[in-house]
Amino acid sequence: MTLASDQSTDHLILCLSQPSLSAADEARYLAALRDAGGAAFGGPVTAIRLEGGGTDLVTALRTVRDSGAMRVRVQPVGFPMAANIMAWLPGAVAHFAHTEAQGMAIDLADVPDPALAAEGLIANALQSGVRDGGLAKPSLGKPGWQFVPDHDTHILVCTGPRCAFRGGSTLLARLKAMLTEQGLSDRCLTTTTGCLFPCNQGPVLALYPRNLWFAIPDEDALRALVCEVIGKGGDLPHLRLAQRFVPRRAVNS
Repeated sequence: MTLASDQSTDHLILCLSQPSLSAADEARYLAALRDAGGAAFGGPVTAIRLEGGGTDLVTALRTVRDSGAMRVRVQPVGFPMAANIMAWLPGAVAHFAHTEAQGMAIDLADVPDPALAAEGLIANALQSGVRDGGLAKPSLGKPGWQFVPDHDTHILVCTGPRCAFRGGSTLLARLKAMLTEQGLSDRCLTTTTGCLFPCNQGPVLALYPRNLWFAIPDEDALRALVCEVIGKGGDLPHLRLAQRFVPRRAVNS
């Protein structure tokens, strides 16, 4: 079966939105999407996750464009699809269309109807296997999980879709590799987050307890952050995120 809505589409990009997935689960879900998309579409399919560390939407669009595609369909998938993602996605796709599409037409599809998505999801879920919920060993976590990990620098790395769209999808992996290279990994606790909010300045990274927020646009900026800020305790004012002129503070009445 092929798409009936637009027979001129020559590439399908499936966009999964799921903020919390292991690398193994991400690979499994994206492979399943590619297989299902190929069977339904009948043409080349790319499956990406809008958050996290895999291929980002801009990279996928560039790859499809460079392959010679003339019309691509960007199809959000997932249930539910977050409203804030769908509020942002049209503008992001339009930005690419106006700046980098180079003649390739881009169709942004609507999200699946919730009622139809739920019907298919539940029908499939009820076909899955079951197990006795009382057979596993009762546990709420490992003993070591009651302690704060050893660190002196806590690094928050945004993996939200807006930072990923600006090239931040590989930031965490590159950061960890550079911390190891510089012998600093034992001092740092790295945590991925959803949107940290200064999206227009992304990719965004924050360091605590110093409360320093940085934009990391390229490899030179990342190396300077690791070596100068984390390694030597310095600062990089030219990479610091812009602050409000008059910070908003909670006021006790």
